[in-house]
Amino acid sequence: MSFQPWTWFARSPREPESKPKEQDGSASSNSENNAPAIPRHLAARSVEQLEDTEGLVGDMLCQGRYALLMRHQIAKTLSVELLQQAREALNDAMSVIPQGEVHMTHRQDKEHDVDLQEGELEHVEALLLDRYPVTNIDYLEFVSVGGYEQMGLWDRDVWPAVVDFVDQTGHPGPRHWSNGSFPVKLCDHPVVGVNWYEAAAYGRWAGKRLPSDAEWVKAAAWPISVSGAIPIQRRFPWGDSFDPTRANIWNTGFKTTVSVQQFTEGVSPGSVYGLVGNVWEWTSTNYGTWDNRRFEMSTPFKSLRGGAFDTYFESQADNHFQSGDVPIARKHNIGFRCAVGLAELSPRLTVNGEHNELATAEEVHVATTIAS
Repeated sequence: MSFQPWTWFARSPREPESKPKEQDGSASSNSENNAPAIPRHLAARSVEQLEDTEGLVGDMLCQGRYALLMRHQIAKTLSVELLQQAREALNDAMSVIPQGEVHMTHRQDKEHDVDLQEGELEHVEALLLDRYPVTNIDYLEFVSVGGYEQMGLWDRDVWPAVVDFVDQTGHPGPRHWSNGSFPVKLCDHPVVGVNWYEAAAYGRWAGKRLPSDAEWVKAAAWPISVSGAIPIQRRFPWGDSFDPTRANIWNTGFKTTVSVQQFTEGVSPGSVYGLVGNVWEWTSTNYGTWDNRRFEMSTPFKSLRGGAFDTYFESQADNHFQSGDVPIARKHNIGFRCAVGLAELSPRLTVNGEHNELATAEEVHVATTIAS
């Protein structure tokens, strides 16, 4: 069986499996959309019970844990067919961000804006980044399998506090959920009310991690290298001028989160959606890392990128603006997306003694060095 190379460009992602039905104004429709959602893997298992490795892989794919299946230690144990399923899921859900330099800018104190001429170059290795922020239905998978009880997924420093990461009814989960779930109509909205530690734990469970600041900016600004000069970088994923039809911030008029698929025109050149607006996104970097000032705080803030539905100034929702908050903040306008280094996944493997290429060295090189 042959494998195709990484397909990272012009990819049309699949529709969310649990996207809510259109409202028709009827009482039954309203009731259905406000009913609590159920995890995808439980619905899938109720249709047909699978056994052994095939059943486990099927559950993991339904849960969105394809990246974990693609890691070297696990990939080498899977059949070619199962590995191909994992790879197709990964290609649908994540986009390759090529390696290269990104200019991390400093902020101008007096204008609360970025100075595109001041900063430093940071090298970014090739990675895969979620096409969309993590949604409520994605996060429900993590909650439903006991992610809040699996201490190995959590930073040791926060272990005593995990018991307090509960919803409005005291169940483990995001702050604004109730009874461990959320209304079906919010399935494909970005999950909010999760702090940095919750986002990081979800990433580990899914076989991923939070992106660094430099990785996030590289995906959004899509630098074009110019010999002897600062890379050419966009202010917004689509260009240098803000367009309210491409992102959900205050002047767009929604005043709340929307479906992660609603502003498709705001897509980046690398087919990553929603990098600007809707929700701020946690990164793994400390706040102030790229600032020309140095902050001294008893509790270091974590970086936030992209702006949210209630961001008033367009300059605070561009690719280069950095905000931040304490890592235990569980706010209504903060979400996240995940990343994984391309080198962390298995580009080739041996199955039952047969050598099968997921991507040749040349194909990986081409995929990871394209700059525009």
